[in-house]
Amino acid sequence: MSETTIPQASQTPTSSSADALRRAGRYASYIFWLMFIINFLNYLDRWVFTGLSPIIQQDLKINDFEIGLLSSAFLVVYTIVAMPLGFLADRVARRTIVGAGVAIWSVATALTGLVGSFGALLGVRALLGIGEGSYYPAGTPMLAAYYSPARRAQILSRWSTAALIGAGIGFLFAGFFSSAGAWRYAFFFTGIPGLIFAFLIGTVREKTRHEEDPVAEKLPGEGVSTMDRVRTYLHIPTFRVVLGTHLFGFFALTGVTTFLPIYLTDAYAKVVIKRDQFGHILPEQPGPYPHAGLSAGIVPILAGGLVLAGGILGNLAGGIIADRLSKRNTGARVFTGGLGFLLAAPCVLIAIGSPYALRALPAYTSASEGTQVAIGVAIFAVFALLAAFFLNLYNGPMSAALLDVVPAAERGAAGGTELTLAHLLGDVYAAAAIGGLAELLSRALGGEQIGLAMLVTCPLVLVISGVIGIRGSKYYAKDVAALGTTAGEMLGTRAG
Repeated sequence: MSETTIPQASQTPTSSSADALRRAGRYASYIFWLMFIINFLNYLDRWVFTGLSPIIQQDLKINDFEIGLLSSAFLVVYTIVAMPLGFLADRVARRTIVGAGVAIWSVATALTGLVGSFGALLGVRALLGIGEGSYYPAGTPMLAAYYSPARRAQILSRWSTAALIGAGIGFLFAGFFSSAGAWRYAFFFTGIPGLIFAFLIGTVREKTRHEEDPVAEKLPGEGVSTMDRVRTYLHIPTFRVVLGTHLFGFFALTGVTTFLPIYLTDAYAKVVIKRDQFGHILPEQPGPYPHAGLSAGIVPILAGGLVLAGGILGNLAGGIIADRLSKRNTGARVFTGGLGFLLAAPCVLIAIGSPYALRALPAYTSASEGTQVAIGVAIFAVFALLAAFFLNLYNGPMSAALLDVVPAAERGAAGGTELTLAHLLGDVYAAAAIGGLAELLSRALGGEQIGLAMLVTCPLVLVISGVIGIRGSKYYAKDVAALGTTAGEMLGTRAG
């Protein structure tokens, strides 16, 4: 899973230099696996809550809009702290920022198991955002410093698979704690291990840049103040393209993942949550398939399995696809991310929209409950798996592209700025907006309408995201050249 720098063909390494290379490679592997496990815990802590959301929703008597607010509260705090922590990471040890963040989010996760009201839950989810807001802007440049630019997309893609494993295991783990009251124990089991890794990452050796990175310390025309530097980043076309691709893509990602268990419960479960005319949650009532539908424990396991399988494959494929395309397209790292979001749009449309189409077919509605569930869930599973694959192609390549177009000393600040703006403009409000739309549709049409709310929002924004990424990939080579190198040297192709 790890790479080490290979000497130039013209160099003849001595025994001591070869030993030094091996030690450097082993230490890079150690850093990689520490960061991999931390990324796994990051998403495990975040998505075990999503997997348990139908149970928590019923136990604490909160509605779809409030579920959306919980997601938005996390993202608001996550967004607000990412930029200042990114700037701070470039001026103090990045390991310190990462370690402190891991400790904070681990404590917040454990506290989730103690809450007894919506207000308390809102507070701990916001605290979770403080911890996790430090990880991307400080963690990606920290990891990138140990690997050559040519391998950066694949290394970050492999590292990103930990997020999907964490998200998938979070959903699967939720299935074991799906009975009333048991959900609280899940957060104790997932939160506490992070404290161990917070300590370990705080003890590693700090490294700012890889030896093959451009030596530029600042961007042309860069000012001294924070706002001057932010404006400088925004003047980089590739930075703007990555930002635009992310903000629309993040809206759909947040909307789909936040409500996926609730959608599956509504579409295919044995029992559902319904509301009275005032929006108050009623006791469990028979779902659309009371005899053959999905059980409460199966819903998060199905969602988690699809997220896990499709996401891992998508992350690994993203780096490989970008590297292969880079032999013909110097903007392949950006192009690959845009292509993934564009191809995900029809998959999301079919996965979420298939129940509406199926229920209009007499042959389907006249079949037995078991047959209807089997057909509906099979269609959902195939296209949700494809959607998860395409939605995760962007992770490694676009993260690498963003690091490629700024000096090594600016990567924390640039990454934090991009993350803050992408979430602020893209998905801070996404879950609350989709949840609020679902509430309005439910009052107008009756029943649970989260699927319809997702259907009219997510595919469209994915198309916009994809177009931005594909069309904007042409700027990458010029932006790399501004740092005094070439796209070929950064990508390892040696072609300008």
